[in-house]
This record gives sequence, C-alpha cells and structure tokens, in this order.
Amino acid sequence: MASTASTQRRSAAVAVHDSDSNSDDDTQTQAVARQAAEGRRITRIVFIALLLDILSFTIILPLLPRSLEAYKAREGSDPSTLLGWTLSSVEQLRHRILGWTTSRFLQQGARADLVLLGGMLGSLYSLLQCVVAPVIGRVSDRLGRRRTLMVCMAGNVIWTVLWVFSSSFESFLLARVIAGLSEGNVQISNTVIADVTDASTRSKGMALVGIAFAVGFTLGPSIGAYFSTKMSAEGTGGSTYAPFAAAAVFSLALLLAESLYLYFKLPETLHFKKSTADDDTDTVSEKEAVVTKQTVENNSDVRRVLRRLNMVHFAYLFFFSGMEYTLTFLTHDKFNFSNMQQGRLLGFIGITSTILQGGYVRRVKGKSAGRGDKSLVAQGMVGCTLGLLSIALCCISADKSSDGNPSWWLWAGAVGFAVASATVVNCLNSMVSLAGASQQVAGDTGKRLGDFRSAGQIGRALGPVFACSVYWLSGAAVCYLVGAVAVSVITLVFVAAIPVTTIAATSDKGVTTQSPSRLNKAS
Repeated sequence: MASTASTQRRSAAVAVHDSDSNSDDDTQTQAVARQAAEGRRITRIVFIALLLDILSFTIILPLLPRSLEAYKAREGSDPSTLLGWTLSSVEQLRHRILGWTTSRFLQQGARADLVLLGGMLGSLYSLLQCVVAPVIGRVSDRLGRRRTLMVCMAGNVIWTVLWVFSSSFESFLLARVIAGLSEGNVQISNTVIADVTDASTRSKGMALVGIAFAVGFTLGPSIGAYFSTKMSAEGTGGSTYAPFAAAAVFSLALLLAESLYLYFKLPETLHFKKSTADDDTDTVSEKEAVVTKQTVENNSDVRRVLRRLNMVHFAYLFFFSGMEYTLTFLTHDKFNFSNMQQGRLLGFIGITSTILQGGYVRRVKGKSAGRGDKSLVAQGMVGCTLGLLSIALCCISADKSSDGNPSWWLWAGAVGFAVASATVVNCLNSMVSLAGASQQVAGDTGKRLGDFRSAGQIGRALGPVFACSVYWLSGAAVCYLVGAVAVSVITLVFVAAIPVTTIAATSDKGVTTQSPSRLNKAS
C-alpha cells in the first residue's frame, strides 16, 4: 500500500511538472507572437514616416538647376557675393582649360559652369553626411533611436525654414549645410527595422525602406515641379523668398507632419529584444554574454566582410550618385527640360522602382535573405551599367541630331536607374545588418549601419564633383561611358569578393526571437 501511494505521489508530481512546462512553453510562444506583432507595427510606423521624409527630400531635385540659374540672375554678376566670386573663378578656370582642350561642352560657357556648381553643392551635402553618420549611429546606440531621430527632425525643420527664406545663395548654402548635418532619418530607420526584426524577416523589413524611396522619388519630384508653378523663380515681394519658395513651404509642412507623427507613435527600440524572463527561465548568463561579445569582436570573417561591403558601397555610390546627380543637368542642358518634364522623368524612375520593389524584390528576398540579397545587388549593378550605357548612347544621338528631343535611349537609361534604385543600396543595408547575425551584440547595429552609411556618403560626396568635372571637361557621353565601365568592374569585384555564406548561414536558419522587452517611450 505504501509503495502504491508513493508511486501515485511521484506520478502526480511528474504531471504537475509537465503541466508547468507546457504552461511555460505556451507563455513563451505568446510572448514571441506579441513581440513579432509589435515589430510589424513599428515597421509600419517607420515606413510611413520615412515616406514623408523622402517626399520632402525629393521635392527640391527637379528645381535645383533652375534655382541656381535664378540665384545667378540675382547676384551672379556681383563679384562681392559668394556666388559671383565662385562663378568668376570657375569661368577663369574654364578659359584656361579651353587653351588646351576643344571640349564642345565647355564652349557653352556659363551654362556649363552651372553643372559644375551643382556638383559641388551635391558633394558638400554628402561630405557632411559622411562626417555625421557614424556619430548619429553611435549616439543612437547610446541614447536611443527615438531621441536621436527627434533631434534630426528638429534640424530638418530648421534647414527647410531657412530654405523658404533663402533670398541669397549664401543663405541657401547655409540651409544645405544644416540639412547635411541633420539628415539621419534613413540611417535610423534602417537601424530601427534591424532592432525589431530577426534574421529571417529583416530583408523584408529593409525592403520597405526601398519602397519608401521608390514611392518618394515617384511623387516628390512631381510635387516639386507642380508647386514651382505657384511661385516664380524670382519669388514674391522682391527677393524676400527663395526661388520656388512654394515648394519649400510644402516640404516644411511634410516635415512638421512627420515630426508630430514620430513623436506620438514611435516607441524606443534600442532594447527591443532584451529578455525579461523570470528567474527560473533559462537565460544567457553574464559570462556567456561577455564570451559572445568577444566572439563578435574577434570574428575576423565578419569584420572582413563588413569592410568589403563598406568599400563596395563607397565605390558604387561614387559612380552611381555622380551620374544620377548629373541627370537633371543633362536633360536641362541637352533638351532644355522644364521643371514639369524633370518631374515626369524622375517620377517614371520612381514608379518603375516601386513596381520592382513591391513585386520582384520582396519575393526574392523572402526565399533566402542572404543569398537573395547578394543576387539582387548584382542584378541591380548590371541594370545600372546598362542604364548608364543607354544614357551615353542618348547623348551621342543628341549630338548628331538637331531636333532637341531625347531619344528612347533616355527612357531605357531611366529603367536601368530604377532597377538599381530598387535593389542595390537597401539590399546592401540588409547584408550589413545580417553579417554574423547569430553572434551580433545588442547595441551594435547603429554603429555598423552608421559606418556603412558613412562609407557610402564619402562616395556620394566625391561622386558628383567627379562626374560633373568629367561632364564639364569632356561632355555627357564620355561621362556616362566612364560610369558604365566603372560600375561593371565594381559588379565583378562584388560577386567575387563577398562570400554569401557569412551572411546566408545565419539568415537562412533564422534567429529565435526572445521574449519582448517593455517599450519605453521617451517623454
């Protein structure tokens, strides 16, 4: 009897233990589901805010060539102004160069000088970005994503207010300097998405950044072109306002709406994946965490891949951004495009990129995050190469023709730009965040994405000056041919130098999501 009673007690104890274990498993499953749902909600918030930001950013793109012409008409003949002194110096340099070259483009005189001036402005903005991007990444790792993003938004609002009232080129230049120092929205958006996704879902999350860019570049330039018709380049009230100030006012309204939306909707995500499990739950000990951190810091394979990705990002954007930046100057120079025509061209690129992002790119990413990303980057670079070659052929055709209308090669080149915009940069971002994902330390994401963005911004800083200089010296056809050859070489180097196994090994397996942390919303 005693033996039977003992056996029954043991059986009851086992049943209770099994019941507790099943209850713990159910609790953990529910916690994982709640965290995944919260991550999707935050990703949607980031997407909407980033879309507003890109719309605001792209409004100025089709207006820049004619804005510079307006500033030149206001003060270009006065050597005491910064713009007058700059144009005078460029003109003297042009006359010296014409002494030993027969460049047909340089023979256009002051019209050619605006292309170089535009390239210098673009490079200044990107140079400031490459300086500030690592700082923004490290600050967001230390103080939090939300707080850092709100500071960046304050800077964006300030520069746009200055843009509205930029009656002189000096004030416009100051506004662009502040813009370059405060634009951290894209970088922090990528970091937030990396915070709230795991290796199996990150590529799809990063694809939303690309979609936001594509939609923004579809609508933003067209909006800028539309609002440019509401106020002439000379502004109103004498010279109180910037050229096309109505577009600047609309850009400011978008930024204010974005700031309010982020303030009320976006939670802090820095510690999103930290476990809040009970004492009796199996957790990583402090000793294991230290070992994991040392493993990452000493993982030479991951560090080598990250360095190579940074170098590829720099080299690709050096050529792509330079050629992209000269596109509106090319259509203004060769075909005398109006603001509305510029908006249509950029809008076509954006629409095509959006279709590719929402359809093809997301499906490929969903099949295999790491391997899919590398394949898409290579495809995008090939598309970029063919696009640049098409635009070079368009320029050659325009030089032979006198009707002043672009050939279909221009639109073929726009398709190539759209393929590149839909794939390359956002897939490289995904690869950087996934490299060594199974060993990645919490709080490291902002740093590595900040360094990656900084490398790209160095390329963006130098690229427009290089491209515009080649354009200025040798003409558009040579400029785009050089770009096509260069990007084709970068494509071959990328395919050979980046081992997909370092990235795909962890992303294909996926990472087990830990229980959710409490999301703190900073006051």
